[in-house]
Amino acid sequence: MARLRHNWSELVPPLLAFPLLLPPHTLILFLPPLTLHILWPLSLSLSLSLSLSTMASAGVSKRPLIPPLLFVLCSILCFLSSRAVDTLRPGESLRDTDTLVSSGGVFELGFFSPGGYSSSNHYLGIWLKNDPNKKPVWVANREYPIIGSSGFLTIRYDGNLVITDRRRVPIIINPGMLAASSNTSAKLFDSGNFVLTEGKMIVWESFYFPSDTFLPGMKLGWFNLATGPIREQFLVSWQSPSNPATGSFSFGLHKINRTELKVWVGESASRSIGFWDGQRFKFLYESSLGELNFSYVSNLNETFLTFNTGTNNRTSWFVITSSAEINEFTMIRQEITMVNYSFCNGSLTVNAAECSKIKPPACQDGDRFLEMTGLMPNSSVIIESVQLGLSDCEKMCSNNCSCAAFASFRDDGTECALYYGDKNILLDIATEGNGTIYIRGDFAKKSGKPYSSY
Repeated sequence: MARLRHNWSELVPPLLAFPLLLPPHTLILFLPPLTLHILWPLSLSLSLSLSLSTMASAGVSKRPLIPPLLFVLCSILCFLSSRAVDTLRPGESLRDTDTLVSSGGVFELGFFSPGGYSSSNHYLGIWLKNDPNKKPVWVANREYPIIGSSGFLTIRYDGNLVITDRRRVPIIINPGMLAASSNTSAKLFDSGNFVLTEGKMIVWESFYFPSDTFLPGMKLGWFNLATGPIREQFLVSWQSPSNPATGSFSFGLHKINRTELKVWVGESASRSIGFWDGQRFKFLYESSLGELNFSYVSNLNETFLTFNTGTNNRTSWFVITSSAEINEFTMIRQEITMVNYSFCNGSLTVNAAECSKIKPPACQDGDRFLEMTGLMPNSSVIIESVQLGLSDCEKMCSNNCSCAAFASFRDDGTECALYYGDKNILLDIATEGNGTIYIRGDFAKKSGKPYSSY
């Protein structure tokens, strides 16, 4: 443990002028000849020495100095101990009893045991600091628990985040996104995002790998579609309320129709719970979601859904549970409320077959499409996959009542173009081209002919 030694008479002014960080659980030792040792939880130490002989030679009495000096020291240390640490740096360690706290005191990162004292499994997680239950919104090592309270988090010699316990088997938190040098640091932000940076470059962030919780600012979707390798971000439930290992249920944008938000059980049955209508995201259940600002972004390289609360006085988040329910949490000040949304009149596990067969309600604009010669608007959503045929395009459009028209995007009949905009605008420009498009029946001109792939 490295120690920095300074003459106290030289260090008092800087200490008073610059707010050093001294986390909770700091051990303070007074050793002769009045040396103050501050043992930092993050494997840092500071040793401050006062040379009484020097002060005595200057005509300063030794005895009367001690009480005032101790008072000054205690005042400074009490102030410093109230300051939270939000960043982990090379050579520092976060042990089982230590935590990082975001600068605004919103989120906290540390080790936890979901089974309480009855469980020997410990995990590194992030939770809302004011949540009395300390329910983690993100878990780093959900598949690899550490044993007991011997674990610690550190930035290793190669710049990567590593969890280790008494078995000395390293668990790298950021595999696949490794640092190129040891010049890294990791910071916990007020958004709940834990970010590893190398200089000004982001190496890895926890928002890239969500657990079971959708936080404001987090993105669910598909990334690096053009540059590769393709990365998907989605939620996966816990295995049980006391086991954060990956469970049976996932929550995210559909792989093919990326305008649709779904819940899956395994890789088979699924239930649509929302969709992008071209202007805003709509959910198939009533909630307070109208008070949240959802954004949908789709371009050649990425497609994702995100949201924010629009106010600093409120924090909202969503959790996909181990019983296939979605819990919407809202915290205003320190009061947390929850709304529960169930699917299929019960658990998705019990009614998996029924859930996969559920059809959306009949659209007031009709469920059939008319074939016309025309041009799809530039604002159409493009679903790029050569595996998609015209019948796939029809199914995706017919399952979303806000979809007014569809067409094959490529000349060979693959990929899809879906239009969610104003139908009247569509009808005004549809005849300007010579391609083949399919418009939902009640909006097509009478000159169109019925189309069905069935």
